Amino acid sequence: MSEQRVLKGKPLSPGLAWGRSFLYETIPFMQRNIKIKKEDVEKELDRLKEALKKTKESLQKLKDSVRRRLGEEKAGILEAHMLMLEDPMFVDDIKKAIEEGNSAEDAVFTATEKIKEMFETIPDPYLRERAADVKDVGSRLYRTLLGGKDIAQLDTNEPIIVVANDLAASELIAISENNVVGLVLSQGGPTSHMAIIAKSLNLPAVSGIDISLISDNCLLIVDGIRGEITINPSSDVLMQTKNNIEKLQREQEEALSLKDLPAVTPDGLKIELWGNIAHPDEASAVLSSGGSGIGLFRTEFLFMNRNTPPSEDEQFEAYRKVLDEMKPHPVVIRTLDAGGDKEIPYLNIPKEDNPFLGYRAIRIGLTEEQLLITQLKALIRSSICGNLYIMFPMISSLWEIRRAKTLIQKAASQLDDKGMRYGKLKVGIMIEIPSAAIMAEELAKEVDFFSIGTNDLTQYTLAVDRGNSKVSQWYDHLHPAVLKLIAMTSKAAKTQKIELGICGEMAGDPFALPVLLGLGFDELSMSPPAIPKIKRLVRKFQAERAKQVAQMALSMKDADEVRQYLNEVMAKP
Repeated sequence: MSEQRVLKGKPLSPGLAWGRSFLYETIPFMQRNIKIKKEDVEKELDRLKEALKKTKESLQKLKDSVRRRLGEEKAGILEAHMLMLEDPMFVDDIKKAIEEGNSAEDAVFTATEKIKEMFETIPDPYLRERAADVKDVGSRLYRTLLGGKDIAQLDTNEPIIVVANDLAASELIAISENNVVGLVLSQGGPTSHMAIIAKSLNLPAVSGIDISLISDNCLLIVDGIRGEITINPSSDVLMQTKNNIEKLQREQEEALSLKDLPAVTPDGLKIELWGNIAHPDEASAVLSSGGSGIGLFRTEFLFMNRNTPPSEDEQFEAYRKVLDEMKPHPVVIRTLDAGGDKEIPYLNIPKEDNPFLGYRAIRIGLTEEQLLITQLKALIRSSICGNLYIMFPMISSLWEIRRAKTLIQKAASQLDDKGMRYGKLKVGIMIEIPSAAIMAEELAKEVDFFSIGTNDLTQYTLAVDRGNSKVSQWYDHLHPAVLKLIAMTSKAAKTQKIELGICGEMAGDPFALPVLLGLGFDELSMSPPAIPKIKRLVRKFQAERAKQVAQMALSMKDADEVRQYLNEVMAKP
């Protein structure tokens, strides 16, 4: 048996898991511009035939798995994918491109893009959304041609730990359809979108690991709390891990048993616990976790993976669905936050040396006014369906929020002209830039609520790229400078008597809880699976003690000192 080895990385998503390693190579779906000779055409056609066969077999296995776990309706999606592999238009286009001297990979790419673009021009929204299915099928076939391993081809009943350099959020969603229980990555920060989705899927994850040290199909333990992985654990270590997993499950069950109770401290302070979502279908997860609202609906996912922005009606349907399901609870919907690490090709955002400091979020909205007005009209229309809060991201100055409010009035006026009804709503901003925290008292006079985005606030305050694992040791939302800006924002909100929330990853950090309680937050919004644990801790922690803890933390001079102190505090909540 190989020797046990422990590697230290960075925690991405909390939890504990064990399983067999699966080395997953990300293969970009792109034109490779490889030409073939006439005498090699038959050979490429044979490669295509074999790849079609393997891809069908892979999809069949995945379909069977999805049917068992998620039901017939979800399995039907994969049935449609399998049928596309037999579609004469798709297959004949690939064969024709090969006969014209293109490699099988390039032929698949070209045929996929052609059909995808055709679907994207169809007026019917349902049919237009099938463009994403076309790309999914084409990229699977492409991956098979290049010899990429497909997780659906694994024939094992054991849990799987996916090991990769990095994963796109879409890839993570796809592989989570199998018996994946954890992730080990070489890249990626704790507030990357991949990490956020891993948390929502309850997948323990660690990054910053030299994955060349991990062989395929070896036994692994992933500790997403400590940020460690254990390669080839001994039988004793594996047994202890299994016991710890059972203990964590019992604690989670205990926390879930409190889901219908309010988040109230023993001395009577009530705080709202809300959930962050990226898709309307995720609203149910917030309710089932005991959440009492949605503190962040990331609308940019409605704009991604397509060639044109969603229409007003498409957006209205998405917002209506969430508001209806959450009624009467509040739903905070953030306007488009594109740019930075969220690419949307049709916006033609130029390549920038510092995209996080560049053309993004509200800056796009105030430049591409019609894009924002269309979104605002959909949002205002949906206000009749529930308790709507509209939130603008990346505000750095007073003029931006004043201009954004003018656009709300313009959008409402256009709806009035059409005789459309709408309800009441609240308007707020994210505090995620140091200038906004410093100007918080003036900004508070303009809005109904603040929500602190601690992911970007930490990044901008400490000059640390939150997605770069090489500098992740410098990224810490408990840094005294970050805490002081949060305290400054809290004071301004209380002075102006507006609502105060937080929607960054800090909201779900148990160690940060006493500080946030002590600073007087009205709501904390987090990944839905984190809600039960935070609620359990709230119900054990005295509010008066939290005020003392917050002031003590604010007096400290170093993030490590703050963490050590809070670790001691939370040992006896």
